[in-house]
Amino acid sequence: MTILTLPRHFLDQVRTYSVGSVVRWHWLARSVAPLLHGSALHVLDAGCGDGTYAFRLARRYPTATFHGRDLMEKRLDRAQERLAAEPTPNLTFAPGDITRPLGTARYDLVYSVDVFEHIPDDRAALAAIAEALKPGGRLFLHTPLSPQHHWLQRYDLDHCHRDDHVRSGYTVVDLEEKARAAGLEPLAAHYTHGRWGTLAWEMWMLTKSRLLSRIVAWPAIRILIGLELARWPVRGNCVLFEAVKAPRD
Repeated sequence: MTILTLPRHFLDQVRTYSVGSVVRWHWLARSVAPLLHGSALHVLDAGCGDGTYAFRLARRYPTATFHGRDLMEKRLDRAQERLAAEPTPNLTFAPGDITRPLGTARYDLVYSVDVFEHIPDDRAALAAIAEALKPGGRLFLHTPLSPQHHWLQRYDLDHCHRDDHVRSGYTVVDLEEKARAAGLEPLAAHYTHGRWGTLAWEMWMLTKSRLLSRIVAWPAIRILIGLELARWPVRGNCVLFEAVKAPRD
């Protein structure tokens, strides 16, 4: 059997598979599920990009309403184009800077996935989100941690430079301090991208531009992802941080 004889759907899956997206989606979906089941909630995707998570959640929870905000015009255009092609009544998108006031709407839940490492004034973003949350509303924030612990040091964010990152990551203590300063109370910090997920991601990166190598590595990558998602890692290179806005007395 050659690459040319492999099923097209398999080749498409191998080409488009993203270890990071699979890991982030799994833990986000698992974490917000208890809050979204059976309730008519108002949800904000802060820094929604092309709306990938918003589309998935909006379809899974049709009684909740979802709104995506982002500054990146090209990504937001893709979200709007997809929304036009795939009408989703409980989902909207709009341009917006999440470091500035987010309007008069108040949200039961806000999530932000791999956005804060790109924001110079992260305190302003947390303050804007805190203001937009209803009393008792929850924030879920996924972001890289620093220092990093990779199998190959070349992938540590604190050893390599990324032009789109203004910081290599956070510590949990840093997130807790900044959340409290914004008027939010930290609830939990769960590690993601643990050792197996990190190894899968590094294999995915090493084979990114070599389809044959990725096909050979594909079974190992899928096994490693299965191990990664079986339970919360005891440590990891990223964190899903949860905080709450204190209810009114």
